[in-house]
Amino acid sequence: MRVIQEENPFPTVPMPAYPQTDFPARWVWHPASPKGEATVLAFRLPFSLESARKLRFHVSADQRYELFLDGQRLGRGPARGELAHWFFDTYEVNLAPGPHFFAAKVWWLPPGGAPMAQITSEPGFLLFVEGDLAKQLSTGSGAWEVMAIDAYSKEPFILSGVYRVVGWSFAFDGTRYPWNWHNDPSVPGPWVPAIGERIPIGGESNPYYDPEGLEARAHHLVPALLPAMLEERRQIGLVRHAERGSSAHFDAQVLPSKHDPELAQRCQALLREEGSLSLAPQECIRFIIDLENYYCAYPELITSGGAGAQITIAWAESLYESPNPSRNEKGNRDQIEQKYFFGPKDRFILDGGERRLYDTLWWRSGRYVEVIISVAKDPLTIERLAWRETRYPLEMESRWEASDPRLGEIIPLMHRSLQMCAHETYMDCPYYEQLMYVGDTRLEALVTYVTTFDERLPILANSMFDWSRAPDGFTKSRYPSAIPQVIPPFSLWWVGMVHDFFLWRDRPELVRRWLSGVDAVLRGFQHYLSSEGLLSAIKGWNYGDWVPAWKGGWPPEAKDGANALINLQYIYALDRAVELHTYFQEPAMAEHWRTISSQVRQAVIRTYWDEERGLLSDDPGHRFYSEHVQALAILTNLLQGEQRQRMIEGLLSAPDLARTTIYFSHYLFEALYAIGAIERLYERLGFWFELPQRGFKTTLEAPEPSRSDCHAWGSHPIYHYYASFLGARPAAPGFKAIRIRPLPGPLQWLRGSLPHPSGEMITFDLDFGSGEPQGKIKLPSSLHGTFVWGGKERPLKPGENVLK
Repeated sequence: MRVIQEENPFPTVPMPAYPQTDFPARWVWHPASPKGEATVLAFRLPFSLESARKLRFHVSADQRYELFLDGQRLGRGPARGELAHWFFDTYEVNLAPGPHFFAAKVWWLPPGGAPMAQITSEPGFLLFVEGDLAKQLSTGSGAWEVMAIDAYSKEPFILSGVYRVVGWSFAFDGTRYPWNWHNDPSVPGPWVPAIGERIPIGGESNPYYDPEGLEARAHHLVPALLPAMLEERRQIGLVRHAERGSSAHFDAQVLPSKHDPELAQRCQALLREEGSLSLAPQECIRFIIDLENYYCAYPELITSGGAGAQITIAWAESLYESPNPSRNEKGNRDQIEQKYFFGPKDRFILDGGERRLYDTLWWRSGRYVEVIISVAKDPLTIERLAWRETRYPLEMESRWEASDPRLGEIIPLMHRSLQMCAHETYMDCPYYEQLMYVGDTRLEALVTYVTTFDERLPILANSMFDWSRAPDGFTKSRYPSAIPQVIPPFSLWWVGMVHDFFLWRDRPELVRRWLSGVDAVLRGFQHYLSSEGLLSAIKGWNYGDWVPAWKGGWPPEAKDGANALINLQYIYALDRAVELHTYFQEPAMAEHWRTISSQVRQAVIRTYWDEERGLLSDDPGHRFYSEHVQALAILTNLLQGEQRQRMIEGLLSAPDLARTTIYFSHYLFEALYAIGAIERLYERLGFWFELPQRGFKTTLEAPEPSRSDCHAWGSHPIYHYYASFLGARPAAPGFKAIRIRPLPGPLQWLRGSLPHPSGEMITFDLDFGSGEPQGKIKLPSSLHGTFVWGGKERPLKPGENVLK
């Protein structure tokens, strides 16, 4: 089983040269594998034990491995990382005396074939066994053999005009596959000794050191930070459409006139494991499965017979109303009739063997699955079609109930979005990109803090963005990513992410580690301060939000001028850096950033305040106005007195403000809570309340027509259930104190719980029907706090607190 490894067993290299060492393990590969081409390899090592042993061993690969021991899958990996932090997985197994068998499927894909989130260097496979069996069993010293598997080829698929970068789909030719190689060491084939001379290097290293040296492209091995991904078989799916054809080519459109109810029943029985599906020679069928929720999964297809038959399995989040999918016209997501099915597909060519198991190298995602089967000359039996759901094991540990049941009804939809966007990293979306963007991740982490005790994904995310920083100080907008991208405002949100962790989790040593990166980001922006004291013409994609009027997400003047929004984000980040340095007793740095913040504040007010309208404009010419700018002005306490009040009134009433969309509405909700306008927050939740009736199972990316149907940045209302309606927020770093200032709005009562880093739950049962809060709040044994209502404060003690 996979275990968490604390110590690094690999030698640390004295830079820049590799050490001369007798370390027993080496990175290995096929001696004849062509460089730069897609490669799938089988590795094997039979061995025997004279007595029962516990083996502890460490495994990694570039790019991916699937590891077996005695025919049973032990795990997959490694988690995506970067060369300076290349993850290895650690396993512990108890073995009886006698023969045993290691096997591993390892693959490497070229740029464009691999997911964009996959960073790579040189192909390789590494397995190091600790103890006296190291030389016998480790790659590079043990008698490992390797064989090329030439059963995989690229399956073409293009969604014209749609950005999708999750890697190839594949055609798998079962007639070219060495069946049972992973559980039978006697399977023949062109096996050759695995070779390798690269010594594994342990420990972090500076990836910018000696870029021309040997070390520049080396994998610096570090222990995996996350547990194994969940992988559980699901026997699910409702057959919504089934039809017969004369060939494997079916129209994309789903026409009710072609539906075959009897065939649909037979296919449904297969999905329910109520029987197999037998098909005659030359028979061609198509059926569409509604998984009835969003899933990330590996297909599990078991067949018997049917030599030469072909089966394609395609995935879609929704069907399209138009034959042009780039228009993203999908309508109600529950409906499929008259719509068009477009989606990436994997194709399996059957060899005719009995009970052959077909699956994919990487998981697929969506709600709908299209299966097309074209039988050749031999009859075919589909024994099973199931799905192995995979994701990070992120479960809802908190609890929420309220007088308006709609709030609870959409929690599963929002939390499912988070689960589907949580794997080896957080992701923006599982279907189109599978990339961890700062803007998305900050909101995903906030939802994580209020729903689970598990803090490992937020720690990994903060660390990875810190690792991604370039010499100019900016983080990458997404990381890991084979193609770098910079969204400067996202670097500022990362500062906010670090501050969030500082408040919601009690790990100051980690925050201290990231603080130098925070300073580097802020210094990078400081270089763009103009003589007027404003950030101007910052290089990169200065994305703000998917406002329809903001082409490409660019706010006004964000390309070449001085935009108010990014300047306010800078103030927002500077103020959080001041707080961090103050906590860590670094007054000089705190004062430095406080001074910069004050200067930018004055410049923002001087440039963007419109006295006539009582609003802050987006641009120096006072032509454009947005909710975004007013919200951040509130969150930074930019204005005081009458100016502040006029701006708040304008935010709540001006009809021509650019409206926040799904992503940036989080910051609007934060501002509405800050000014006590909770009814407006509640009104904006109407968008989420409508999602189930519109057929959504997860939250979408942007206002319709939306590309992605699963974007977890839309899960942020869960955070506001606890932080705004209940009003429970950390009142001290590490959540060492709590402040509860409920703003229930129309809600009559609230009940539930949320996790605290002490390992105990904060529970609440509050009634507001009488106009005064009544009920109970129970705090962890070490937590003190304050309850605020009607401008009055009362202390909260550890244990049960009764409000009367």
